[in-house]
Amino acid sequence: MNIRAIIAYNEALIKQERENIQSLLSTNDMHYDFDIDSQGFIEITVEDGDWKHDHIRLKNLMAKNGYIFFGSKEIGEDTGGDWYSAIHRFR
Repeated sequence: MNIRAIIAYNEALIKQERENIQSLLSTNDMHYDFDIDSQGFIEITVEDGDWKHDHIRLKNLMAKNGYIFFGSKEIGEDTGGDWYSAIHRFR
């Protein structure tokens, strides 16, 4: 395989993955921003989400659909309550 074919193949895979994630989130009424990094990790940002109804629900949905959870990084200020913002990583 030549380099161009490999790049085109990788771009097609990322496009398909992006469409799958968008469909999964939309179907479940989860309107979160997400990105796929250069290593293929899916990073979904939940802003001001409730720990149970947003963050745990997202993790359960992704696991149910075959994605492995690779951790979270809290972003923004610590409110000390049940609501927080975080970036969750899956693959």
